Amino acid sequence: MRKKGDKDLKKKRKVRSDKKYKYRKKHGKMQPYISTRQRNDPVKIWFWEIVRKDKDSMKKIPKKFRPTIHRFNYVPFLRCDVLSERLSTRKEIEKLTEEVIGVPGTFLIKMFTHKKNKFHCSPTKVCSVKIMETKDGVKAVFLENFKLFRYWFWAEGKGKKR
Repeated sequence: MRKKGDKDLKKKRKVRSDKKYKYRKKHGKMQPYISTRQRNDPVKIWFWEIVRKDKDSMKKIPKKFRPTIHRFNYVPFLRCDVLSERLSTRKEIEKLTEEVIGVPGTFLIKMFTHKKNKFHCSPTKVCSVKIMETKDGVKAVFLENFKLFRYWFWAEGKGKKR
């Protein structure tokens, strides 16, 4: 909190709400954001592999910090564009991962949001899928749905409200 008579250390302070001025026209009238994306356009998704950490790498971490650290590494695996119909149900997602990846392991599917990070796009985890090797070949199993119910193409209804 600034007190009366304080001097600025910086030459110019940043305006607190940049969004207020982002879409503003003259005389304060708001200009709405119009997306260039159409409903039938392909959706960008990103597969990340979940890899368990080695015991040797865990031993390098100090003993008092070991209970609180993550036991998994998340490794970017593959980025692709998919039609939204292919992500509408659990069965469609399982078929997609079998076709696209085809390697045993556990994977996160991430989608891009409007949130901005230092790379100007923020991938958010949407669901997780496990691929197993069977007698018939590879088989994918849908594990967990994190945010798919927020998207317009998800056909299995709304999820639990948190």
